Amino acid sequence: MKLAIKEVVICEGRYDKIKLESLIDADIIALDGFGIFKNAEKKAIIREAAKKRGIIVLTDSDNAGMVIRNHIKSITGDVGV
Repeated sequence: MKLAIKEVVICEGRYDKIKLESLIDADIIALDGFGIFKNAEKKAIIREAAKKRGIIVLTDSDNAGMVIRNHIKSITGDVGV
């Protein structure tokens, strides 16, 4: 049985997304690592998801994960995070 989550889950990469899909029932967005910095469409989707449903950000606990988390915070303005 999968855990149902109403918020949109944000993860770093496609393999993270594949694993999460086996564990949770939620909308999941994979960032493709630092690809999020250049993807205006994905940024808009994340901003809208944060406003409407809230988001859960799951990244690695390394420097790259911290940079990505901080970028997501700048995109959403801490709304729904």
